[in-house]
Amino acid sequence: MKKNNTYLADDEIDLRDLIKSLWRNKILILSISIICGLAGYLYGSFQTQELKTEIQLRNPPIQLFDPYIIFLDNSSNIKNKKDNSNIKKDNIEEFMSDFRMNFLSLDNLQSFTKESKEFDNLKAYLELRNISAKIYFYGKIGEAKEKNGIIPNKFFLHFPKELDGETFLNNYVEFIKNKTILDFKIKLKFLIENKIIVYKNSLEKAKLINLENPILRSPSPNLLVVNEPDDLFYKGIKILTQDIINFKKILTELENEHINFEIILDKANNSPVNSSMPRSSYFAIGFLLGLFLSLGIIFFKAINEFNGK
Repeated sequence: MKKNNTYLADDEIDLRDLIKSLWRNKILILSISIICGLAGYLYGSFQTQELKTEIQLRNPPIQLFDPYIIFLDNSSNIKNKKDNSNIKKDNIEEFMSDFRMNFLSLDNLQSFTKESKEFDNLKAYLELRNISAKIYFYGKIGEAKEKNGIIPNKFFLHFPKELDGETFLNNYVEFIKNKTILDFKIKLKFLIENKIIVYKNSLEKAKLINLENPILRSPSPNLLVVNEPDDLFYKGIKILTQDIINFKKILTELENEHINFEIILDKANNSPVNSSMPRSSYFAIGFLLGLFLSLGIIFFKAINEFNGK
């Protein structure tokens, strides 16, 4: 029993000695903590201060597809107004899907940054760090999300303080809109040209049998023409010739038309949210690390002194 009390007394003495040692070295502890805190603050000063901005877009107007609905239709016929409306909605969804893929393409983002005559600060920032826009913006641009999932037609951008992020995002949206419209026109041109080829082939068939006027399905008042496309040449030489002329006219109009609409519903906000850790937090982390470091040094020093006795 007496032996155990001796061990307890020794432990109490050691603890008191350790506390005294910490107090004697309080200046050292405080100095190391402050130095580490300042180092953390300095490190935070060199970190890129990233900001965040978001933009809300609208779907293109449904009238955009009016002149081209016959070429965008994947079914054999448009039977009524409801079908017409549904086809337009489907193509608007397809257009916005193409817009989304173009917007999220890092290759397009790099092309925009390179082609733009603005944003010299960003270009200098990338050049200084020897990185491309494609690498820098990886993970920094995308679709806005909420708890229940992705917000339709809403996108975000993280950007450094050196960049005018709102202007960059607004201009990038317009760049992608123009690219998507160009892709849309190329697709339509391909469909129209194919349509012209089909009608020309049918015209040749109609000429072979000298079918000048259309053959009617029945002598009814409705004067219905035989269904397309299997019996397309039954339209006759006159109608097929006129259809080809009309298609070529639409093709010319498509190439010359400037399809334009306002896609931005709410421009990128002017009050971006700072997404980086404040410098004071870096100081606090550095201070705590310095505190633990100094305590560790003093603790191991005290142990060595105790073992040397």
